[in-house]
Amino acid sequence: MNDEFFIKLRDCFTAGYTLPQYCIDNGIKHPLFVSEKKWELFVWEIYVQFCYDKRLTAQFSFIDKPAFKMNHSVSNTVWVLRTKDFSKELFADYDKVIFLLTDNSKVQRSDKTIYLGALLDYFVRKTYYEIPLLNYLQRYPTVKLILTKLPSITQYKGGREFNKTLPRYEDLIPSLRSEDGGTLETSLDHLGYTKQEQLLISMYTKVEKNSDGTTTLIDDESSLRRIQNGKRATANQPTRFRNRIWFVGSCHQYGIHTPYDKTIESYLQKRLNAAKLPYRVENEGRFYFGLHQDVFYNLNKLEPEPGDIIFFWLSNPLPKTLPLLDLSDAFAPPHDYRKIFVTRGHINELGYKILAEKFFDYLKAHKFFRNEEFTYPAPPPPRHRYGIPLPFEHWDEQSEAILTVTPKAETVLVQTTPLIVPTTPKPSTNRKNPMLNRFAMDAQDRDLFSLSLTKAKK
Repeated sequence: MNDEFFIKLRDCFTAGYTLPQYCIDNGIKHPLFVSEKKWELFVWEIYVQFCYDKRLTAQFSFIDKPAFKMNHSVSNTVWVLRTKDFSKELFADYDKVIFLLTDNSKVQRSDKTIYLGALLDYFVRKTYYEIPLLNYLQRYPTVKLILTKLPSITQYKGGREFNKTLPRYEDLIPSLRSEDGGTLETSLDHLGYTKQEQLLISMYTKVEKNSDGTTTLIDDESSLRRIQNGKRATANQPTRFRNRIWFVGSCHQYGIHTPYDKTIESYLQKRLNAAKLPYRVENEGRFYFGLHQDVFYNLNKLEPEPGDIIFFWLSNPLPKTLPLLDLSDAFAPPHDYRKIFVTRGHINELGYKILAEKFFDYLKAHKFFRNEEFTYPAPPPPRHRYGIPLPFEHWDEQSEAILTVTPKAETVLVQTTPLIVPTTPKPSTNRKNPMLNRFAMDAQDRDLFSLSLTKAKK
């Protein structure tokens, strides 16, 4: 873990999901937050969240600083934080002990400890995944959205060892581009594709940047790739149909390592056509795994009709608040997963055909949900930046004070901006860090916080 973990977690706060809410969702009534002196500003911001939330309290401690008073308040808006000496803390007094440290070797693990990495994973799943989905479903409550859990090679017997023998994607592409036509063997070699064809169906698709920092696929009419109107084509789509079935997500929905007519969507469309079922399948997959904002860009531009079905996949673990189709055992015997996986985590057309058959059986068993109504939970209530609820108590309702502390000098920099209640998350233009991509802090705020982190390191 490194210092960026704190910036990523702080960026999650801008989505409106806070540490008090995290504690409530996980049944934590008496939390203890443990950090170190260089993250004093970050601890202060968490304290502010609890001050304004008021549904529960939290205790704070530092492993490298004795008990002291932390006072970064402006006009006594927030009370002084009194921290305790960590060496004198008793774990028995708390439900959970949450360590905000980049080096976990400084503490002992127990059943009560939560570390920064696990905390960040949870917040990323909430703010970059679950909350955007719930917000979307508030706009289209009649759509049938189903999360999908896809197979992982490591779950099969011998899969972990076999995975180590597979090339990484970033190694395969340079090999295919080499003058000797590629030296790394994959399962594509046994499907009759030349090295040039493998390169064409496997390499990154070209994109153009949108004004909000997301990207759109550039059209490509090559016979194997086929990108049309900013998305990958699906073979044999009908012109007349009752409803659409949308596949939204990353590499598996896009169909990496396979021609456009052998993706999940194309195989499923072929199956539907043969059964004379009036549905049209759409591929809204994105090539880039981990860039959540591109996946949600595709989702948010959709305008589904009542009765449309959306299969969504992004990553595991999955939110527990939405319907789930578990296909994690799809490649179990009699299938041989060794003939399916191409690179680490990615599959070929044999795997896509198996998955398409699973989707078809699922839809047919549920009669395409024609007589079923889905009920979705509401997203968390909107909260302002840094997780402070609105309206501000003891605060000028016309302005907002943003606290940025430089720990070395123990000074406070105050920036005043008009108070605006956000209705939609503000997209980021940050492309260097895919985690800072869905609900980004203002560029100036991020620079100020990065500056404070730099000074803290010194």
